[in-house]
Amino acid sequence: MIEALRASTMEPRDHLHIKQISIGHRIPRLAAAVVIGSALGRSGEARVMQSWVSFTLPEQTLLRRAMSDSSLAGMVQIYGVDLRWSGIDEAPPMRSYTEHEQRALVPLLATVTTDLVDRGLLTVRESAGLVASASDMSVEGSYLRAVLAKVENWLWPPRTPSQFRLSAPRLVREQWFDDAHPTADSSGLPRWDELDVGQRKVLVCAAEASGMLTGPFGIWSGPPAELDATQRSDWVDPQLAALLPFVRDGLIEARRYCGASDEFTVIAADRLRDTLTEPALWDSNLDWGVGLGCVFTYTGLAAWRGGWSGTWNTRLTFE
Repeated sequence: MIEALRASTMEPRDHLHIKQISIGHRIPRLAAAVVIGSALGRSGEARVMQSWVSFTLPEQTLLRRAMSDSSLAGMVQIYGVDLRWSGIDEAPPMRSYTEHEQRALVPLLATVTTDLVDRGLLTVRESAGLVASASDMSVEGSYLRAVLAKVENWLWPPRTPSQFRLSAPRLVREQWFDDAHPTADSSGLPRWDELDVGQRKVLVCAAEASGMLTGPFGIWSGPPAELDATQRSDWVDPQLAALLPFVRDGLIEARRYCGASDEFTVIAADRLRDTLTEPALWDSNLDWGVGLGCVFTYTGLAAWRGGWSGTWNTRLTFE
């Protein structure tokens, strides 16, 4: 069932591409595709647009995040995840990048960002607040190159008073949003009503920005303090049963966050029980963002968008 879904998201169809994003990292921009420096044109009307899969993987990463008006800080980690989910050899292992590794990749992403800006596909904006605003000023020229060259602007958490964000023009969103955020035929998956409440809560958690399962703002309460190791192992069974199938089938990635940065370790399906039974994971004094979290993979996100999200959005209740 899951393999059929995964296969459906890999077919080279015009509107549905997930796994094929990996080829963008290895091949140059297609010669047949029009150079998009003038694709938006002086009139603002789109001319011939290249296909989504002709973008390199760094370009796809930046454009996908720009369509959501995302912060420049943390972008290197997102690129590493894209590499890993796409099966690229030089992807980081089952963890996030270290700060040293992130710093080494900034020149590459800065060059790609500059090229996308020059082609009219992406804008870097500066704001004083945490939320994007229509009044945010566009960063251009030598200031843009200085902003992109400064490594600290790419690292999370932000280390400057100003917030730099990536934004995409309306025509870019219209042309490529569906390709960058595809849906999949989820008819082979359980319907929303066939999932138990625990599974529904995990799916919604993965769709949320924080995605925390444990910790002060996690969806799971901790075990009673008086439980011994055996009792704690039994106690986590309901949580494990709700999460494990999605992790095992590649729809959700489980991550262990240990600090205020965006660094994490991926927890494989066969390590989930050991992780969930660790007393330190359930410490009531943990800071926000520390603990076990979950996030949709691109396959999982396509399945979510293909069916489950519609039911959730019409009900907004787990029962």
